Amino acid sequence: MSQASRRALLVLNAGSSGFKFSLYPITGSSWSGPQCLGNGTFTRKRDRDYLTFGRPDSEVQQDAVWPVDDAPTSHANLSRLMSWIEAQHGWDITAAVHRVVHGGDRQDAALRIDPEVMADLRALTPLAPLHQAQCLAPVAWLSERHPGLAQYACFDTAFHHTLDPLETSFGLPHSFTSQGLRRYGFHGLSYEYIASVLPQYDPRAAEGRTIVAHLGSGASLCGMINRVSRATTMGFSTLDGVLMATRPGRIDPGILLYLMREKGMSVAALERLLYHQCGLLGVSGGISGDVRELLASEACEAKAAIDLFIRSVVREIGMLAAVLGGLDALVFTGGVGEHATQVRQGILEGCRWLGLQPHRRERSGASRPSSQANAVNAWVIATNENLVMARHALRLISHPA
Repeated sequence: MSQASRRALLVLNAGSSGFKFSLYPITGSSWSGPQCLGNGTFTRKRDRDYLTFGRPDSEVQQDAVWPVDDAPTSHANLSRLMSWIEAQHGWDITAAVHRVVHGGDRQDAALRIDPEVMADLRALTPLAPLHQAQCLAPVAWLSERHPGLAQYACFDTAFHHTLDPLETSFGLPHSFTSQGLRRYGFHGLSYEYIASVLPQYDPRAAEGRTIVAHLGSGASLCGMINRVSRATTMGFSTLDGVLMATRPGRIDPGILLYLMREKGMSVAALERLLYHQCGLLGVSGGISGDVRELLASEACEAKAAIDLFIRSVVREIGMLAAVLGGLDALVFTGGVGEHATQVRQGILEGCRWLGLQPHRRERSGASRPSSQANAVNAWVIATNENLVMARHALRLISHPA
């Protein structure tokens, strides 16, 4: 195989304790269906960094472990990852594409990162203070260590640029709205993937009104008409909408004023509370923010947390259905949406009024958790953000203009 045919695209989806990554060949790839070479994760647990990698056509998994060093997590892991890919597989990484949480009100499509774009994305950090820096750190490191590497950005906010002003506006003075205090929406790469495959599952819903529930440690819902985003639950930040693992979701802003005025909480303390101490973790009294652990627990606080999560999702579904003017399908995706059968069935039970009827006994791994006799269908579809990112990057590589 020639060196040109060994060129590969690295897809990076960075998080707080590591990242997910994928490899795609550049030569001979098709925008409509690039062939994935493999998927992996890089995570830090206690005093070790762990890499796992597997090919789509094989059940064999490769693993590697390194002791934690003094370098920042993303820098050390990226250095090890690049060396590992070359040593284990001989692929020449000539391009990388990154998931960037916030693209602001200008970036509605993927693009190549240059110094000007990088400066614009860094300027958006105040809009996503805990996430934007995590996304941009690998970009900066690769630019410094591999200056010849072409890098691209895909934005979690881009899919929601089709929202109309009634959905993006808060009841704030116009001067604040013009400064960017508006609803942006997130999880757009996940929603874009679901929109791309929905016709394979439900052609009628694909042309109609669909609500997609991306339920994971971070969670949101998106209402689509003809697979275009028309409403979403996350707003200005990733704190809004449904209850999450450690975030409260929709909350009366008067509570925040009370905590500052009566409890003397600082901005930093409030930020720590809202992002890390609320949600399922807080409601359960500290048992866990992980749905799997809460479902396995016999504590009444764990049940209360699950019940509140289900209720919050049901409430948001009702609000989105009102905006859409009805509903043709409900799609579950994300770690919780794809795997937590009990949670799905609870949500469907709460949405009977919309025409959804849960199966009495849903089979494990079933893609359709509702009765087939329903006017409104429910589906379970595994999302694939990395594939969406690869498609965008490979299109830009093939057609730079």
